[in-house]
Amino acid sequence: MARQFDAALMSAGFKLSAGLLEELSRRPEETVAAVAARTLDTVREMLGDHVRHNAYFIDFPAGVPDTFDFWRRCVAEALDDDTARPGVLERLRAGVLDLLTLPSYGTYRHTYEQMLAAHDELIAAAGDRLTVLHPGGTPDDEVTALYLSLAGSTTPLGEEHLRDLALLAAHRTDGPQPEEIPIRESRAVVNRARLQAGAPLLLDTVTDVLRLACALSDGDVGLYGPTRFRALSRPVRRALLGALDAVVAEAPRSSATSPSTARRGSASGSGCTRTSTRGGPTPPRCSPSPGASGRRPPSTVASRNSSAGATSPGPPPS
Repeated sequence: MARQFDAALMSAGFKLSAGLLEELSRRPEETVAAVAARTLDTVREMLGDHVRHNAYFIDFPAGVPDTFDFWRRCVAEALDDDTARPGVLERLRAGVLDLLTLPSYGTYRHTYEQMLAAHDELIAAAGDRLTVLHPGGTPDDEVTALYLSLAGSTTPLGEEHLRDLALLAAHRTDGPQPEEIPIRESRAVVNRARLQAGAPLLLDTVTDVLRLACALSDGDVGLYGPTRFRALSRPVRRALLGALDAVVAEAPRSSATSPSTARRGSASGSGCTRTSTRGGPTPPRCSPSPGASGRRPPSTVASRNSSAGATSPGPPPS
């Protein structure tokens, strides 16, 4: 069974190392079969083989026509089509023709099988490259390595990998951390897990605090759209305000951000203010809106951001 598994992997450009093949050969067949099924599914997804990818031009990347020639051909074919000709002529007389509505556009000129046949040479060349699979380490080591890889990724993660990162970050709050989390969306996911576990936050800018607030409300941590912020518990509000204080105190000038980010900060922090308590620190609380009391509300997170330069013109959120 282990050798059959190895042969199936080789057809996809992977191979079991000698040590892994020997280890699997000692395992029961049902165990090897389960490992093989899961691994082959993963390999197929890594290669994109779970989807039938087709190229618009059969010889791609060769054989791609000039843009003008391509659209001219699409228009000519539409005029030769008895069904499409009347509509195309009417739009041409009006002086406006939507090229994306032409029948030829978006229609494959070949089947998936024809594309594969045209790329036989490339498929053979790809077979010369093999990725060797080695035995993994302990579960703890593997989880740590995967967490560091996802958190330290230099490219944005997809939704599925962000969910994986959130799960791994919750189990690695006290373990090794990547030297840098370059993708801000990934940092927001990691900080949400750390905040929920009571671990120190990894924040560099005011925008990091805003992204974390969005993540806590299951909003858009990319800051591309509006987020409806939820009512946060007192410990969470206290942690966010403390993180904001620390970021501003460490680098007041670099804490300045764009007006659009300042408005989002105002929305996330509206109503959260500091109120003195006897014999203790000044925890945050939610103050009533101006319409509810008729009085001007006390200093809010947004105004604190403004005093640190949060509303001054600057670069877009990092």
